[in-house]
Amino acid sequence: MNMKNRKIMSISIIVLLLVSSLLYLCAVVAAESASVNITVDSNPTKIGDVFIASLNIAGVDSLWGWNAQISWNPEVLKATRATKGAFLTSEGASDMFPPVVIDNVGGTFPPGLSQVLLERSGVSGGGVLVRITFEVIGVGSADISINGVTLLDISSGEMPFTVGQIPGVIISTGSSSTPTTGPQGGAVVIVSTDNVSYLLGALVSASARVTFNGGGVANCDVAFTLLQPDGTALGTYVDTTDGSGLAGFTFRVPVPEPDPSIIFGAWSILASVSVSGVVITDAAEFMVGSSLLIKSISIPSSIQRSGRVPINVTLEGDISGGLVLTASIFDSAQVPLGMSTVSIGSQTRGTTTISAEVVMPSWAFTGQGIIYVNILTDAPEKSGIPYCPQATMTFQIT
Repeated sequence: MNMKNRKIMSISIIVLLLVSSLLYLCAVVAAESASVNITVDSNPTKIGDVFIASLNIAGVDSLWGWNAQISWNPEVLKATRATKGAFLTSEGASDMFPPVVIDNVGGTFPPGLSQVLLERSGVSGGGVLVRITFEVIGVGSADISINGVTLLDISSGEMPFTVGQIPGVIISTGSSSTPTTGPQGGAVVIVSTDNVSYLLGALVSASARVTFNGGGVANCDVAFTLLQPDGTALGTYVDTTDGSGLAGFTFRVPVPEPDPSIIFGAWSILASVSVSGVVITDAAEFMVGSSLLIKSISIPSSIQRSGRVPINVTLEGDISGGLVLTASIFDSAQVPLGMSTVSIGSQTRGTTTISAEVVMPSWAFTGQGIIYVNILTDAPEKSGIPYCPQATMTFQIT
């Protein structure tokens, strides 16, 4: 290498180092200038009050995704649902907001609330990341705390915040016998579901609690009306409140054929009841479906014992990296014969085919076998949960 080329290479290295330093500095500045806090839409004062706590962000640059660890006092508050805010998708990008798991015993969301864009893009500025609906179930003080937040920047990766930088909010409630005011004369009905999202065919449990001045009202007929995503009513069920003011009903999510995705979206349950001649209502929203479907399974129609079972699975929709596909085969006696586990390592959209293979044991019963294909959030031994509806297919074991 001549002297001229060496000078050019040295200058290039210096420029590269300067650019890298500037990018790192910009990322640090972006992280330090961002702020996260919690605000509430009302000041609850008694048992039965419902309010929404919003997790807000400001001063962020090129935000691509986030994860937040939030906790509360479960003796005073009960979380009923968490819905994503509009900030991360404010520029039109598609996103993934995993199903929310609520632990009202420990007062937390394991493993936290999170959201990520499916495109390699980012948004800047500020807005609402997530809204959490709480119901007051006890008297006292409840600190809704942010125990940690991680922000994902498209240029620099993770930008973790420390607990000390993030303020929470304290909710103080008064006596459970404090009278309410307003046109409803102290009568309240609160409807909720046992989860915030469901797969096709899942069992949904809905409940409504009717109170007057904080105490449960017995022997009231509550009408539950189920509304589809387009707003049309699918059915009505009536139940009578017990001694604590509770009424409820259960139903199973439909599985329409041949296109189950027609029912995907936000469903609602409307509860209405008359207390002392005053009609009061409340509604709870939940999600049905998944942004990912197992469209087809391809295997040979007949498999010999001791042979290999080649499996091709076609997926359609938004695929998040880190998912796991499992293909399990059973014989005609419902004896499990084996399973193949395939990690999905990258994010894709549209149609994707994944190949797997299971070895058929020699001791399998002949006759009709069945294969079960599932997409999980993690490996089965790591307690992965279903990410989309299960798919099955039959074949012959010879």
